[in-house]
Amino acid sequence: MTDSEPARALYAPQRHDLIVELARREGRVDVVKLSERLGVTPETVRRDLTSLEQRGLVRRVHGGALPVAQTEHEPSILQRLDRGTAEKQRIAERALLELPTEGSILLDSGTTTLAMARLWTDDAALTVVTNSIAMEAALIEHPRTEVHFIGGRLRKLTGAAVGHWTEEALRDVVLDTAFLGTNGFTVEWGLTTPDPDEAEPW
Repeated sequence: MTDSEPARALYAPQRHDLIVELARREGRVDVVKLSERLGVTPETVRRDLTSLEQRGLVRRVHGGALPVAQTEHEPSILQRLDRGTAEKQRIAERALLELPTEGSILLDSGTTTLAMARLWTDDAALTVVTNSIAMEAALIEHPRTEVHFIGGRLRKLTGAAVGHWTEEALRDVVLDTAFLGTNGFTVEWGLTTPDPDEAEPW
């Protein structure tokens, strides 16, 4: 069945799955268009949308419905490595232009900051402080870069050291520049992460 073909004789759960998929893909669904596509009456579509709204999957609006944002389980660092690689590369290239000519910097855990480490050169003799085992591994071959690994509880999902030991180690660290990874950013809340321990040191 293609998107343009009416989905006739579907059971209600099948219609519901299709409606949610269309809402997420297209940003909204329209009662009249759904009625034509699904081969059912507009009243049936409205009942479907009401049921989906009660389950928290869509939000009813005049004439149709909008998808409700679904919070994805936090992906692991390995899963994130292949996401947005071109964008991370551009961010990393731009961030490297902000490196001081000397001094100490912090490279936080994350795949965007890891992209920086993978583009690293020994143009400047820098001390790098990091809580990321992946970062440490990426910088180990650079003789002019001194790496200080901050220990703590290893959060396996991100490969980051977090927790009380990490916080204590950071209290005495003086840095010239810091490059922080984050799961999200808003003007109102700033940098955000779903893990309290990972957020706490910064």
